[in-house]
Amino acid sequence: MSSPDLDTKALLEQFVVNNADLERLESLLNQFNIFEAVGMVRQEIRHSHFLAFLLNPSASHHLGDIFLKTFLKRLLLEADNATISPIEIDVANLTDTEVRREWQNIDILLVSPGSQIVCAIENKVDSGEHSNQLQRYRQIVQQEFPNYRQIFVFLTPQGIVPYSEVDQEHWSVFSYRKVADLIGEVCDRYRSTLNAEVCTLMQHYSTLINRHLMQDSEIAKLCRQIYLSHKEALDLIYEHRPSIDTEAYELVTQLVKNAPPDQIIFIHSWLQRKILSFASPKWHDLPFQQAGTGWTPKPNRILLLQFKVDASILKLVLILGPGDLSTRQAICDALENRNIPGFTGHRPTSDQGWLHLVERIVSENLKPEMFLSDIEDDVQHFWQEFLTDELPRIDEAIVQAFGKSQ
Repeated sequence: MSSPDLDTKALLEQFVVNNADLERLESLLNQFNIFEAVGMVRQEIRHSHFLAFLLNPSASHHLGDIFLKTFLKRLLLEADNATISPIEIDVANLTDTEVRREWQNIDILLVSPGSQIVCAIENKVDSGEHSNQLQRYRQIVQQEFPNYRQIFVFLTPQGIVPYSEVDQEHWSVFSYRKVADLIGEVCDRYRSTLNAEVCTLMQHYSTLINRHLMQDSEIAKLCRQIYLSHKEALDLIYEHRPSIDTEAYELVTQLVKNAPPDQIIFIHSWLQRKILSFASPKWHDLPFQQAGTGWTPKPNRILLLQFKVDASILKLVLILGPGDLSTRQAICDALENRNIPGFTGHRPTSDQGWLHLVERIVSENLKPEMFLSDIEDDVQHFWQEFLTDELPRIDEAIVQAFGKSQ
């Protein structure tokens, strides 16, 4: 009678040996693609970056407004709610179009002052709508550009419609398959004048879309076929995959370690508890920090930033450790006076205890069935916003309170 371990090993051996479908899948995935190489497969932010590049008439692709006009004409031709004729787009001069990323949280905003046209693009690769965002974005655009002709685009892999009937009236749907088709058309039509490197880059992006975002792609079909043939082995592999909380912790660890040294100092990683400590160099070495008494490892510091994975929630906290009471109170006063986002209002009453002075939820409801790609874009976006907006405010509050007096 065979042992369970031998049975398990046999399953895995059958999966990896003489598996033509797996070999074909590996062959497809091993074909070099620049976007796969930089980890862009399902990262929504990076897709938005490249689409913004293609749509920007001033970008270094030297297409001018060709791709932008091709995109808008195809969109408006197929839209049931078009507010502008494709003919108007064809004769318009859109070379003055400004492309904004994450303006008012809108993924891509196209603004042409000369033609008085504004286009908002909400890009969804894996995630869905939330918090009436399409309605909010439309209202923002209508308020900020009341005299412009407005176009609203809901871009998804499959071209799904928005949930709300109101949004369906205003937002035109577009699919990534159509984006890939447009790229092919532009490359074919302008191949003689288009820079060869730019054409190759566009073709790599089109290939990425067809490989990974289309449900009927060859890769998708192979994956389904392999799963049906080797379900037990794949379920076993899935059971032993890395946990999402560990992967989330490793992600923020890399973000902190790769941050510019003039913004972040890495302090300590406590993997077992999934607590990562770091600080800003602008206040980390000020004398007030020596007032801490409770930190491990040494040296003691009274104030640190921490990423923590706790009860399936990834959070960023500014934590106050034990130390001189007057210093602890002065830190709270400094943060409160600067209206720091996420300030908890907690105040020390003694020189002991640990307090979360600032607490920001980065990602919540980390579930075992999730993959890192489900949260990676949001975590990276949060980190960039923290470095560019929130951390400078914390720095200013602390330095003003302690930089000159000590």
